[in-house]
Amino acid sequence: MQRGSVGAGSVLCFLHQNTMNRNRLLTLAILLAAAGIVALTIIRTRAPGLVRRAPVESVPVNQTPVVVRVPDAATNQPGQTGAGVIPAETLPAGWQDFRTITEQERLDRVTAAMENHTLPADLLVFFEKEIFNRQHWDVTRNNMANALVWQESPNPRLHELFAKMLADESESPVWRDYCLQFLSECLKSSSDPEAIQSLLTRYAQGKDGLAGTAIVNVGLQEAAGRMKPGETFSQQLEAQLADPEVVTPTKLSILAMIGKRNDVRLLPLVRTYATNTNDALRRTAIATLGQIGAPSDLPLIRAGLTAPNRSVQMAADAALKAMDRRK
Repeated sequence: MQRGSVGAGSVLCFLHQNTMNRNRLLTLAILLAAAGIVALTIIRTRAPGLVRRAPVESVPVNQTPVVVRVPDAATNQPGQTGAGVIPAETLPAGWQDFRTITEQERLDRVTAAMENHTLPADLLVFFEKEIFNRQHWDVTRNNMANALVWQESPNPRLHELFAKMLADESESPVWRDYCLQFLSECLKSSSDPEAIQSLLTRYAQGKDGLAGTAIVNVGLQEAAGRMKPGETFSQQLEAQLADPEVVTPTKLSILAMIGKRNDVRLLPLVRTYATNTNDALRRTAIATLGQIGAPSDLPLIRAGLTAPNRSVQMAADAALKAMDRRK
């Protein structure tokens, strides 16, 4: 899979902090396992103990060699030629044919390199430039990013690359969503953690799908002790959940976050979504009630057992079991 809806994937990102398929189609899909949300979003492969993504077997093979142009050194715009093109003889050892092999072969090579957490410096520099090249598949760029982030000693200014691509609105929404997640991963080794915290906080305040991804990652960093959003974050989530202009995928992230943060103050708002006509919102709200709801919420949860939608029924059944375990 290349991706599903950006926001839905961002929700999924939350629970899956420690277990991830080594081949990754991000996104991060156990946060909503309980809620019955199964849409996946990001393509990433992860070593044990790290976050995100799934397999790339479904990526179509390009049967003809593709000559990929490198970003211009001055403009950093992908696909340009001229002074910024890296001559073949300057490519890293073992990568001299990277311009002439197929994109599937490029992906395979990058994915193999991704598993090496002590890559040579010249290859890391190459990836830092090549990641801007939009002629690559997103999964190829994604795995270059993984390789950079997963180094034993990553570049402490690596976040600047992702911040630049995130700010570039000509990038696809999916890739910008990825950049938010990579920014979050850079926080633990960044030379400027405040810059990353500021970006996550700012994007989390929006109404689009990127807001959902940012909200999830603020929560992840809060749980890791790297951010302290405090009560204002809860108030922000409350306002966004009540705002009709906030997109559904981001509301899914918020509902899941409320449960993850044990934010019982927002239970009245969660209850209003437990009868929502949107099945995704309803099942996520029911799952959250199972996590942090009161005994008085049992009728709302049980009502989901007879819902026409199977995923709502499953979420209600799981929520009842969760409530029972909390007794």
